[in-house]
Amino acid sequence: MLPLGLVPVLCDADPAAGGIDLRDAAARLTPRTAALTITHTWGRPVPLDAARRFCDRHHLALVEDCSHAHGTTWRGRPVGAVGDVAVWSCGTWKMATGGKAGLLTARDRTVWERALVLAQPKHHALARVRDPQLRALAVTGAGHNRRPTAVAAVLVADHLRRLPHTLATKTERQTDVEKLLASLLPSLMLLPDPPRTAGALYKWHWRLTEFAHPVDAVIGTLRAAGVRARRPARPLHHTPLFTDPGLGAALRLPPIPQADPDSFPGTDRLLRGLVEIDTRDMYEPLPEGDPDLYEQGLAAAARILRALDRKDR
Repeated sequence: MLPLGLVPVLCDADPAAGGIDLRDAAARLTPRTAALTITHTWGRPVPLDAARRFCDRHHLALVEDCSHAHGTTWRGRPVGAVGDVAVWSCGTWKMATGGKAGLLTARDRTVWERALVLAQPKHHALARVRDPQLRALAVTGAGHNRRPTAVAAVLVADHLRRLPHTLATKTERQTDVEKLLASLLPSLMLLPDPPRTAGALYKWHWRLTEFAHPVDAVIGTLRAAGVRARRPARPLHHTPLFTDPGLGAALRLPPIPQADPDSFPGTDRLLRGLVEIDTRDMYEPLPEGDPDLYEQGLAAAARILRALDRKDR
């Protein structure tokens, strides 16, 4: 986005569900606004109908970032289906991963062909691109090399074939752990799930409802017990790119509007008291008779916190 000269403008989040706050987005529109990007953060889908209506009303393109939401549907509709363009990351610990790489879909074939010319090797682009001008560009390419490696593509293709099984396994495992947390650590409340009809959460978030202990103390206790817990990543409006207006000059990036840290109250309320639990241990079923790491870890954490409660009294 930035190397193309596009200027991102941040929007606030819905403090309850975590998706984009469209009322806040409307207040930040200018005559130069060309598109709205929505992110199905942590695998929690943004209401698709509302996002599509918003873009049609304001004559904007809709870009869906589905990088946390492989296989997710909202009220029976797959994420990525309503955007003019949709992208899925296939890096690191995504539910379909090749270590790197990504996927793109587009409603307009011309947009898809432009992506082919920018990202694919010459022979592949020439075999698929129909537009005469884009075919002429494909002969030499446009100076970019954004295609994945063959190994990454093979891994992603295999993971996509197995995605329904992966999602079903992960959902079953997450349901079991949610029951354990409810019984062992009732002070942690699962963040309400939007109307997701398929898919699994990429990141797992719980709110501390009783503040007998600071959030960092609860996270430290969980980590000591073997549970991968942390605070969520800091929001973009607190990152240097959006708080230091001159930072991008080193790379000759366009001027980026400086974010006022106090103008995103919904995001700040969403993240307050939130505990993030990693879901990497949820991708495979437990071997028969194998003790569950999460059950042992959560039970140990519950014992530690109960002991702290008694000590505080």
